Amino acid sequence: MRGLAQRLRGRTDTAFLGDEYGFLVGRLLDRATLDRAQQEAQQSGVATHAVLIASGWISQADYAGALALALGIEPALWDLVIDGDSAAMHGAEAEPGLPAVVHGRACRVLSATSAAPSELGRRAEMLRSRGHQVVLAPQSAIDAIREVHGWGDRVYEAVRRLLRERPTNSAGRRTATWQIAAAAGAVGATIGGVFVVPAAAIAALTGLMALPFLCVTLLRLVALRQIVAGSGAAARTPDADAGRLADDSLPVYSVLVPMLREGNVLAGLVQSLHALDYPAAKLDVLLILETDDTETQAALLAIDLPGNFRAIIVPALAPQTKPKALNYALQFARGDFVVVYDAEDRPEPGQLRQALEVFRGGPPDLVCVQAQLNIDNPFRSWLTRQFTIEYSVLFDAILPALERLRLPVPLGGTSNHFPREALVAAGAWDPFNVTEDADLGIRLARQKLRTSVLSCTTWEEAPVDLSTWLKQRTRWLKGWMQTYLVHTREPRRMHAELGWRGSVGFHALMGGLILSALVHPLFYGLLVYFLITGDLLVPAESKVGAAFWAIAWVNLGVGYVVSILIGMLSVCRRRRFRLVFSCLLMPAYWLLISLAAYRALYQLIRKPYLWEKTEHRGEARRPSLYA
Repeated sequence: MRGLAQRLRGRTDTAFLGDEYGFLVGRLLDRATLDRAQQEAQQSGVATHAVLIASGWISQADYAGALALALGIEPALWDLVIDGDSAAMHGAEAEPGLPAVVHGRACRVLSATSAAPSELGRRAEMLRSRGHQVVLAPQSAIDAIREVHGWGDRVYEAVRRLLRERPTNSAGRRTATWQIAAAAGAVGATIGGVFVVPAAAIAALTGLMALPFLCVTLLRLVALRQIVAGSGAAARTPDADAGRLADDSLPVYSVLVPMLREGNVLAGLVQSLHALDYPAAKLDVLLILETDDTETQAALLAIDLPGNFRAIIVPALAPQTKPKALNYALQFARGDFVVVYDAEDRPEPGQLRQALEVFRGGPPDLVCVQAQLNIDNPFRSWLTRQFTIEYSVLFDAILPALERLRLPVPLGGTSNHFPREALVAAGAWDPFNVTEDADLGIRLARQKLRTSVLSCTTWEEAPVDLSTWLKQRTRWLKGWMQTYLVHTREPRRMHAELGWRGSVGFHALMGGLILSALVHPLFYGLLVYFLITGDLLVPAESKVGAAFWAIAWVNLGVGYVVSILIGMLSVCRRRRFRLVFSCLLMPAYWLLISLAAYRALYQLIRKPYLWEKTEHRGEARRPSLYA
């Protein structure tokens, strides 16, 4: 190879005239494939080699080897040691290439895909004229070496950045003293009141317990009104008259997929992402794996990944959470826009384009587009039916209503689209919060940034059995508790940032959901108590007590009726009529949510950062039946 390099040196300016990628024909592909790639490259506004690699027609290593031979440059794969300081490691060097060492010799390494072949030839000649030895390497090899060299700084940023820059916005900071004192005082006052003046205390508690139900009921009433009016159920839909965005106008889009023990769903995930209606050369898919997750790593090695997929291995340092993994991988993302998907997700193919259309047609402060989530295994069990009803209400009715009211929108855990720079500027995800999605949505609202809900669906798999469901719901509720505590640390500051409307909406939604889950079984406890004692139909001892009881029972009844009605309408809009009668059993499902809420409260005190993984079965799923 060294002799060949000597013979070809000085000929790189004319080596590719007329047919820049012709050196690949006959060696790695045929002329028809190259012509097709060149046509797609022209349509997408990218280099031909980007299409060839992203489409899987050639690998990065094979392309680098063939190009090195054509240019007369020595190739390098894993026998490469990149040298230099941190600036050079991040591509900020003064001249082309990175300082490196190959077989003990100092050199400059060029990425085979950093430019067209003729341009790389000119860069190589310039470096040689300055006395440098030049080698060519695949970008994947350079990325792997950079990842090894810089993992310490990157994992530190992933874990500590938000806590360092915005400590009051991170769940990594301890709960405020006043919050602990307020909680202790409320518990003490309740216990004392029950023992000293039991009748008055129980009546007062009953009225107070009705408050969180009232908050949630009011939100559902607003969403129900908009559904009935035909204006609110639909989330934002791209302008049909705007036309399809041209491929050459599309930015690079990074897809982040955090994974843990997901070997059984990996093949379906790759198929779903490969089906996205987006130019492959502009799609940057990052599969994010944990260091100790050998199961998923082995499954990944057994799959022939498309060329635009990359694996990112997250160092095994606490906390081992999804947001930490996302923060770590975000530092490797190449896209101008970023979306998060879970391993079992099946997004509708046009979702990326539709999100971009909403961004381009939206106001300057729009920094997040949340796609609607729904379930594609709704009839597997009673739990999956209730889960489907819940998702239909939340993403098809509640979140669009929050957007229309300009209230904070707590994000779902997947299908969140962001401009990458805006996401980084906002602090990205809190690695200490186990519902990083909801927290980020509230934090964006506090920064006067908007979230829009997109009328495009990502299909997910609902937990089939109680054990899996309970772990997942415990984590969600614990994260909502964390989020509520974080954003109420400084109530005045939160009120100033959200305004009165946003503050009321935050307390009604987050506070109402948490408190209603905790107090819901207490109503049934009181009902059983009064049935046993025979006092259920006995008039209250005072007018105040009677008023409290009336408010409580009317609120509970109205809440049940509204919740069941909005559930029925939401599933009917999805044409899932078989779920209508399942809506009548929603109160029983709420009792299970209450069980998860008390489990979450216990974990919040004992194991606040424990991430209980939701296991996915990877069963055959047919989303087309429900689309």
